[in-house]
Amino acid sequence: MQIFQHINDDLDQVQNLIHKNLYIRNGHIKDYVKQDVSYLYNNLRPALVLICHRLFSPANRQTVALAAVLQFIFMASQVHEKLSEDGTDEDNPTDTRTDCQFPVLVGDFLYGKFFTTLCNAGIVHYLRNMAELICTINKNEVTILNNPDLAITDPLAYNDAIRGESAELLACGAYLAADLAGADNLAKDMLYQLGLNLGMAFGLWSRNDSAPQINEYVGKAEYILHQLPPGKDKESLQALLSLFAAEKPELQLMVV
Repeated sequence: MQIFQHINDDLDQVQNLIHKNLYIRNGHIKDYVKQDVSYLYNNLRPALVLICHRLFSPANRQTVALAAVLQFIFMASQVHEKLSEDGTDEDNPTDTRTDCQFPVLVGDFLYGKFFTTLCNAGIVHYLRNMAELICTINKNEVTILNNPDLAITDPLAYNDAIRGESAELLACGAYLAADLAGADNLAKDMLYQLGLNLGMAFGLWSRNDSAPQINEYVGKAEYILHQLPPGKDKESLQALLSLFAAEKPELQLMVV
């Protein structure tokens, strides 16, 4: 199923912008690092930006750019996260030619693209939000990587880390999309909370955490979702939350 089928045209614009920016002088970044190609990996964050903007105003060039920026940040964090402590790439641990410099450089390249995309779209005033977001993501990724048993030893700290590593990205995207569309503070705060709880559900779901934990955040997100106007945007978010509440992470690849 295509959860975001109703915004396929806008998502295509986002993916085209991303793809155009993934070329390095001698090739494409896929030649240097392995990237997930699943539906949710590629579309979850851009779709949330587009939907939250569409609640107040039709998507435009700046909306597409903001959606791409969120995905650049996510992709960069994923590339860096796959490097193990000894400097090897978990997807290619036998690559000794470059000591895995490619993944590090590609991750930095993607972070650079978020800045140039903001500038080109005339939304550089969001730079501070994005810079703080990147710091939050990286800090919490370090916490999770350095404490593999954190979910057992300190559940509260684990939830805080999932919030910083996964949920804040979606929350920031939802908030800034509403801001870009001219929404008032009450609406922006509501969508921030929607993105935060959706992000917590997704972060726990993607790590195969327990259903009660996931469903707690699904319920909070659904409560906020009920306050949104009816339509395809609301229906797609409800379908996404239902997926997190009912399915296992391995089914992510089936959402095509």
